Amino acid sequence: MDHHGRSAMGDYPGRVESHLSDIGALAFEAPLLTSLQQLYNSIPAALGVIGRDCRYLTVNTMYAAIYDTSPEAMVGRPVGDVVPNADSQLREDLERFDAGIGIIEREVTRANGYYLQAIRPIHGAEGQVIALTAALVDITARRHVELALEQVSHHWQFHARHDHLTGLPNRRHIDHVMSAESRRCARSGTPLSVLMIDVDFFKKYNDHLGHPRGDACLRAIAARLRGVLRRQGDVVGRYGGEEFMAILPDTDISGAHGVARSMLRAIRGLDIKHPASPYGCVTLSIGVASMITSSMHLQGRVDELLGNADRALYSAKAAGRNAACGYPRHLA
Repeated sequence: MDHHGRSAMGDYPGRVESHLSDIGALAFEAPLLTSLQQLYNSIPAALGVIGRDCRYLTVNTMYAAIYDTSPEAMVGRPVGDVVPNADSQLREDLERFDAGIGIIEREVTRANGYYLQAIRPIHGAEGQVIALTAALVDITARRHVELALEQVSHHWQFHARHDHLTGLPNRRHIDHVMSAESRRCARSGTPLSVLMIDVDFFKKYNDHLGHPRGDACLRAIAARLRGVLRRQGDVVGRYGGEEFMAILPDTDISGAHGVARSMLRAIRGLDIKHPASPYGCVTLSIGVASMITSSMHLQGRVDELLGNADRALYSAKAAGRNAACGYPRHLA
């Protein structure tokens, strides 16, 4: 800094002095400039100073470039003119600094990327907060890598829980849901119902029309079954091969039969031609079972529930298929 008080920052200290004079704050010119100079010397980042009136006192070239402007165009402007809705956040920050907080860091987005924003208080001679310094560090490349990794992670997590052909939850995830919902229903004393669902004569469908058509058939059925379940918490998944399973929490046997009938109609409504079926189109057989239990002996009751649904499914097949049957035997 030469004898005129100029530094590597050019005329900006003079502009700060002028602006501080305008707002009647000359008393903190020296600590402000000292803090600013130290900040510029020690942190390789875009830097700015903001007064308590939420106006820019000074910014460096890197900071202004983030907003596609010049330092001269920013000094004296309200922060809210440059960053919409930023004034209220800055006022909250000032309150926290007045209460003794030393630094606030947050990730922010700007038009050209992602930044880590670090805000620190500048204190006057008597210890009061007279302004804020704001530093922006470009983390765009890091965030892009993080977002890409998150997408990969979500992709693998999805496929770990979902069937690759139909997109429905797979058996592992269905078992997890069954365990969680049975515990919840046991605690609340509410009923839990399950549907075991089998595509009628599916092996014959594949033999007559080929596996690609079979895969397309399963995808269409999966989408329609998912569409039938509209309550939050209801889940349908692919249990294996041409077998599906639906879990219906807070649903008694009557309600479960209603869902099963809707599924039968929905799949018949697809009108997928089946040359080897006596019905001429693809149909379902569904086993329906329900329970209300306490937490005691819960696992045994869950096994019993699944066994009842499986027995009901075989009863539906024995009754001619294209039907839903409950256990004890009740044809729907």
